[in-house]
Amino acid sequence: MKKLMLFSAAAVAFAFTLQSCKKDRVCECTYNGTTQKVTFNEATKRQAKDACLSQSYDLGGGQSVKIECELK
Repeated sequence: MKKLMLFSAAAVAFAFTLQSCKKDRVCECTYNGTTQKVTFNEATKRQAKDACLSQSYDLGGGQSVKIECELK
């Protein structure tokens, strides 16, 4: 019985370590010297990282725009 309780406690502790904590996360994007911050409320790190992406746009005529984003 003692081993079963110890195993159960270890399993519960392990389960808590696998959960990603949700909190407010900030994505900072820079374009042409201007910085803009976007806040993702109650997001896991993976969710915020998936949404905070650098992007490039082709404007045609050989011109393009690059927006650099970084999760802070």
